[in-house]
Amino acid sequence: MPQAIAWSFSAGGPSGAGASASGSTEGDGIISVSKTFDGGGSETDLALQVDRVANVTMLAISSDVLDGTVTVKGSGAKKKLTGPIVLFGEAVTLFASDLSTIKVHNTSQDKPATVQVLIGMTVA
Repeated sequence: MPQAIAWSFSAGGPSGAGASASGSTEGDGIISVSKTFDGGGSETDLALQVDRVANVTMLAISSDVLDGTVTVKGSGAKKKLTGPIVLFGEAVTLFASDLSTIKVHNTSQDKPATVQVLIGMTVA
């Protein structure tokens, strides 16, 4: 039975410039992971168990700490979270060619950070 992930995005400045969109992405399943990382810890593997990135319809990664002290790394370069990462379809490969695990690092010395990952998938 198909699963749908509803999404919406809105951003704008005081001048009126902005962008917004909303919709939904359908797939065969949804994976959701949330984990809290202590401040000052070492880089940690977060198991997602997704070996076929071609089957990923949507990838969203965010944290309750978005000041750049939390970093995430797929198969590319480490990214500082200063906002959510949201990718659809083939764009997911810009972050990772394999989502079995990603690396998460909370470089803050004193505050914990909860990282959330949401993945929509097909089983083709």
